[in-house]
Amino acid sequence: MEYSEYIKNTINYNFTNGRIESNNYKIKLIKIVSYGYHSFDNFRLRIMLCFHKFKFKGFENEIAAQTF
Repeated sequence: MEYSEYIKNTINYNFTNGRIESNNYKIKLIKIVSYGYHSFDNFRLRIMLCFHKFKFKGFENEIAAQTF
């Protein structure tokens, strides 16, 4: 088999790039939806908000109470 070494590595090490590929796909979708943004900063903030990496000052308790 051509891919037998790769299959063995997958079984032995149990690592995958699924999360990274998922994040790339989400960013591509955000890029499609946000077509027409005037600045890269707005695009970057949108990505940060979607991945919950951005905190609003003074609203931490309200955002934490919401279920996404």
